[in-house]
Amino acid sequence: MRRLVSMSDQAVLDTAAAIEAHLAQTIEPWERRRHGVRFVLCDRANRVCADCPVDDLPVAADPADCAHAVSLFASALAGSDADGALLVALTRPGAGTVTDADRVWFHAAHAVCARLGVRLIGVHLLTPTRQRPILLDDAL
Repeated sequence: MRRLVSMSDQAVLDTAAAIEAHLAQTIEPWERRRHGVRFVLCDRANRVCADCPVDDLPVAADPADCAHAVSLFASALAGSDADGALLVALTRPGAGTVTDADRVWFHAAHAVCARLGVRLIGVHLLTPTRQRPILLDDAL
């Protein structure tokens, strides 16, 4: 299911609690059991402009494919005067521990956003039983 956020419903992702709440409200339980990624595009004030889910990803993450996917959404923000930001949310079945595939997405998001000059709000993992940010220590 694709969701666009109306201007009156814009969440502001300015705290960890706001990010967690937005992801919990917009990602359905059934989505947490699928291999997917959600790109949340925000404006300069971290107000959500669009939630863009990509579903049915392969279990193994190819670094080039991940970087390409991130660049499609980050480029939209980089080419605007909005000084936007990107939040990346990974969904998959299984435990809430960070996997090698999660690490690939984490590094791709950071590399692409740095290269394009787009603020990366963070990379989060959502499984059927857990929701958490992926931190640098997790990705090493």
